[in-house]
Amino acid sequence: MINLKKAAALGLAAAMSLSLLVGCGSGSGSTGGSASTEGGSESTTATKHHKIGVGLYTDSGKSVEAIKAYLAGISDTVDCEFVYTTLSTYDEATNLTEVQNLISSGCEGLILTADMGTTSIIEECQAAGVYVAGFLCDYNQSMFTAHEQVFENEYFLGTVCDGWADASPYADMVAEQVIENGYKSVGIVIFPDYAYPNQTEVAKEFTAKIEEYNETAEEKIEVKEPTVLNFAPIDATYFSENSDIDCLFSVAAGASFVYPQMVAAGRTDIALYTTGFEATEDVENFGSSGNGCYKGTMCSAPEAIAYPLCLLIDKLNGTVYSDLPEAERVDCQPIIILSDEDMAKVKENSLYYSADYADALITGEDIVNMCASYNPDATYANLVESLQHLGVDAL
Repeated sequence: MINLKKAAALGLAAAMSLSLLVGCGSGSGSTGGSASTEGGSESTTATKHHKIGVGLYTDSGKSVEAIKAYLAGISDTVDCEFVYTTLSTYDEATNLTEVQNLISSGCEGLILTADMGTTSIIEECQAAGVYVAGFLCDYNQSMFTAHEQVFENEYFLGTVCDGWADASPYADMVAEQVIENGYKSVGIVIFPDYAYPNQTEVAKEFTAKIEEYNETAEEKIEVKEPTVLNFAPIDATYFSENSDIDCLFSVAAGASFVYPQMVAAGRTDIALYTTGFEATEDVENFGSSGNGCYKGTMCSAPEAIAYPLCLLIDKLNGTVYSDLPEAERVDCQPIIILSDEDMAKVKENSLYYSADYADALITGEDIVNMCASYNPDATYANLVESLQHLGVDAL
């Protein structure tokens, strides 16, 4: 059933107040069921069945639970079967093998969350006639070092980032919080530049913002040189070697790689700003709750997977948007949580937290209506616009 409150927040009603029509095109797959509408009635939209492989960056946590719950919730309406595997952020061979397995299982299209070994993957997919689109990944390496091989390959359809490709606005927000709350010594944690170069840029932006403040401040804020985690928890000695810090900006996944070590070191008195949250205790210790260690975080709505899914469905159906550009990477509005009020909205209303399809901001019906193969008046511009209404304000 369509959630009218959230459909209104999305603004999709105005953008897509179009009747659903019978899809056309010569895509593979048999004609499936019709998309349901509010009240349980059936629309006249005949969908085509497709098998889609989804390669996720991890096999557990709130994000994964929410993504799987969302795809389960829309699967009948969009008439897609989803098959999952886990990708690596540092092992090209692993990713190629996982993609080969998905292709062998009959997947016609792939949604991948990691840009590692992508050139070989695209070659494999091209040979098999399988299309690829990205999700929760900026495909930065492919964008700048293998653009022709990846972005210009007809089998790569584009990607939606994990929030913003340029996450410097979040760096500015955290810097403002640090200044406002009077922290005096701040550590920074990032993943390696070869895998996540934008994290280095976020660290630079944050440092620049603090340095700008220090130019006129009576009491300066010290910012430590970034500590690079090689996809492993922060070293236990970090907190003894940096005993003076009262704030930590873990651009890397602080919930997994930093917070447990803070607990072990007895340093939950440090204010932690990070990205993502993957466990209940992360929420229980946010702001004024629990030990109050978590002060800010940013994550992306699972509903952003609508972008690669719509592109894949249309491509497999042999139909494309009239305004479809070359493969590109697009931003989505991140969920930025910097207060108790923000967290309350997320806990009460977000699919990310609840893993309940009833909380979805983009429904299966919305996705069908955003596909050019099922709605001839659908546009790429409207698809991209839908991604800009997935933040806290929409909850």
